Parts: sequence; C-alpha cells; structure tokens
Amino acid sequence: MSGIMHPKLNVSARADYRRSDYLFTRAQSVAYSQLEWERRTPGLRSWNDLIIPALAATAAMAAVVAALY
Repeated sequence: MSGIMHPKLNVSARADYRRSDYLFTRAQSVAYSQLEWERRTPGLRSWNDLIIPALAATAAMAAVVAALY
C-alpha cells in the first residue's frame, strides 16, 4: 500500500490491529460477565405480563360493581 514517503517519515493508511483493540473488556469479557455484580438487575419484562392481569382484575371489578347495582 502506498503512502507518503519521506526520508525520515513513512505514513501509510495501513495499520495492524488486534481483535482485542476492538473489545471493551468489561462489556465483552466472559470472565467479567460471569461476576455477581453483573447480574444484579433482572431482565426487562413483557407488557403482556402486566396487561393481562390488569385486564383480568378490571373485568372482575366491573363484574362485582355490576352485581352490586
């Protein structure tokens, strides 16, 4: 690959990169991801886990209110 040539300076567009240059140790290391503090928060839950019981409770309350009146 050609580059800027100078007797004391050699500039080129090519560089040697290792795979580890692109990895963020804490986020992508298997050893770090297995630590206890990495698992302290539960995963996100689906809206269905909240909506279905809420609709069932609403329907039950509506049935009770309708039965009372």
